[in-house]
Amino acid sequence: MAITRIDPDDRWSEAVIHNNVIYYTSVPTELENDAYIQTQSALAEIDKLLARANSDKLHILDATLFLVNKSDFVAINKAWDEWVAKGSAPVRCTVQAGLMKKEYLIEIKIVAAVKS
Repeated sequence: MAITRIDPDDRWSEAVIHNNVIYYTSVPTELENDAYIQTQSALAEIDKLLARANSDKLHILDATLFLVNKSDFVAINKAWDEWVAKGSAPVRCTVQAGLMKKEYLIEIKIVAAVKS
């Protein structure tokens, strides 16, 4: 099976597709110091990438949310609940993590299927 790399760079690719599975890590482009807004932003980036890769949020299999502050858990869940496809939610876990860019309050890693 071929491996497709979307926007590859020397250090990483924006996303990788193999065996009709998309691997992607989303970061917010809206860097206000508000976890709700950053989560909305990261989720919008997921929507954009999935559209490029012939998929959508109905095809997300797994999501891992990396959250800097445990106190933002309610805010990120509010944004997630507004966005997630009801009845088609992926497996999800949330991990508290120190992220490498100090402005980020959240990163979201997903695994999704390509539409058939």
